[in-house]
Amino acid sequence: MDNGQYMPAVTILQKLNGLSPKSENYRLLFMVNCWFQLGEYDWAIDIAERLLQVDKHNEFASQIKYLSYCELKDFDKALEEIIHFLSYNEADLYKITLEELLKDIRDGFINEEAIVSKVKELALKNNCLK
Repeated sequence: MDNGQYMPAVTILQKLNGLSPKSENYRLLFMVNCWFQLGEYDWAIDIAERLLQVDKHNEFASQIKYLSYCELKDFDKALEEIIHFLSYNEADLYKITLEELLKDIRDGFINEEAIVSKVKELALKNNCLK
């Protein structure tokens, strides 16, 4: 994967069986990243969702799911993902995304009151409001 050889990595990852739960989570996360890098966003979303069902705190999986929805131009589902994840978890990777969403709100790109309110609430909760 470090050399951009995502399809060979997928082939290897698909053949791994009998892993411990922790190793299986890593396998799925690597698969999510590979499919995302290959532009197979629906696959990345499906596997990220499977991983999040097992590990609801996996911010990497959630962020790749969010970014995959963005790549598919499904911005409603992308916002749903970030709001859902941050409603139950604190942000680490998502702090930058929250700051970008706040800028979009200020610039008038996001103006649905319920979404604006929720994003501001999550930004406040995660110390992203300036």
